[in-house]
Amino acid sequence: MIRAKKSFGQNWLVDETVVAKIIEAAEIVPGETVLEIGPGTGVLTQALVDAGAHVIAVEADKSLIAPLRETFGEFVEVIHADILSFDFSTSATFPPSHLPTPYKLVANIPYNITSDVLRRFLTTDPKPSRIILMVQREVADRIVAVPPDMSLLSVMCQLYAQCRRVTKVPAGAFRPIPKVDSAVVQLDLQTDVAHARADRSLHEVNPEDVIAMAKRGFASRRKQLHGNLKSLTHDSEQIKQALESLGLPSSARAQELTVEKWVKLTHILNKN
Repeated sequence: MIRAKKSFGQNWLVDETVVAKIIEAAEIVPGETVLEIGPGTGVLTQALVDAGAHVIAVEADKSLIAPLRETFGEFVEVIHADILSFDFSTSATFPPSHLPTPYKLVANIPYNITSDVLRRFLTTDPKPSRIILMVQREVADRIVAVPPDMSLLSVMCQLYAQCRRVTKVPAGAFRPIPKVDSAVVQLDLQTDVAHARADRSLHEVNPEDVIAMAKRGFASRRKQLHGNLKSLTHDSEQIKQALESLGLPSSARAQELTVEKWVKLTHILNKN
């Protein structure tokens, strides 16, 4: 087996049961495009091909490119690139425009780039219709959290997608065995980020404004929300009144708000 490199955060997934659960969650339609980040030795890649996917695999480790191309030939488009900086629109692989759409993102990524990967593919077009991602178990808990355990990551992910945990994954499912347990999460992206909210009047709220508001709100988890959000344009009393209008106590903290409450709070405060 090819030796994993710490510099790339590599841990090879070797548990076929976990691979099968990932493929099941992906619900691949034969012929559809699947973007895989960090194919590594190709275990998940092979399962994606077997499921009928048209796989585009982006690998940062140059030493893995030739073995992957030799193994999969024309069945997989293997690209040597850093997924966080790779521009699909300028690649000769995708003339004349972008990553083929619709597509799904299925990956076992280095955990140190999890937040950046989510940020890119949740907020930047073209977005995948579904993301199936292996993440550290604690990160999975944050992604699917509900009040009173919300976080900035929870708000971002749940603002753009319906999120659920697919399965927990023990450390022994990888080689070398990492020091942490993992989990597979599924994010189904909203077709309209103004999105399927009960209050249709809030469609004019920019999701990035919601994230910016939440970022301020989570600046200090111990402080009450009105204290974190007060500024030159909003004093504590205004924010307390806004919270109370949403059925929340004036003493509410950021982690106690659902995504829907964050959207409505942003709408109220940005309107004033």
